[in-house]
Amino acid sequence: MLDQGPGGVECSEKGLVSVARTIPKTATVLQDSIALLLEGRLTEEERAQGITTEFPLSGVSLVSASIVDGIATLTFVDPEHQTSGGSCRVTILRAEIEATAKQFPSVQNVRFKPDDLFQP
Repeated sequence: MLDQGPGGVECSEKGLVSVARTIPKTATVLQDSIALLLEGRLTEEERAQGITTEFPLSGVSLVSASIVDGIATLTFVDPEHQTSGGSCRVTILRAEIEATAKQFPSVQNVRFKPDDLFQP
């Protein structure tokens, strides 16, 4: 994420920056990609470029991921309510996950479970 504008942090998906990652061949590529995002690992080169991420979040993990009719349903556990916070923060968290899911042509929309995730 390079979310800087004229006044500082913009809190929008405009600041998202894609980073390349390689995962082993898998039948659960969506789930594995989201799990990798949740780890929050950035390379030294990415950090030097000013790229940041809101992840990892203590206790947050992906339980399941499915795609039906272009809708990816992602179910998380968040026992410590780490996905809550100010509207800027939750917008960024949600945008990072949505962008990761939507990189796949079979995903047009993303639905999150439970419904109380990403609440300001």
